[in-house]
Amino acid sequence: MRTRAKSRTAAIACSITMALALLAPPPVWAKKRKAPAQPTDANYIAGLGIANRFLAAWQSNDQAAAMPLITTRAKEQSTEEGVDQLFSGSSNRGFEITRGHPLRQGRYQFSVVLLQEDDFGHARRRFAELIITKTGKNDWAVDKLP
Repeated sequence: MRTRAKSRTAAIACSITMALALLAPPPVWAKKRKAPAQPTDANYIAGLGIANRFLAAWQSNDQAAAMPLITTRAKEQSTEEGVDQLFSGSSNRGFEITRGHPLRQGRYQFSVVLLQEDDFGHARRRFAELIITKTGKNDWAVDKLP
């Protein structure tokens, strides 16, 4: 009988210890470390705004609205067919954009995912990057097409 009581007491003690261990916060070394937040400034906000305007024009299949947002350099690097192909296909489309990274003063890179429905009704994803550059005092434009 004493053996049964001892094992029951040991089982209760073990259960209490496990419950306390589960309720305790993780040790300091086990906590996830957050990446330091990048300071947001007026240039970043302006660059992000142009990226969003360009991608919104792509999403609505409005090539005419997107063209003034593209630098001459980007237009020269891409053929007219390439730009037309970017805006061709299903009008059922969307995009995802990540936080931008500064490449150098006045130049940001945004990773994007372009989603577009194919002929069979399946979503097709295309991973790309969009580079936005400062072209004047308050002017920003897409310097690399996705």
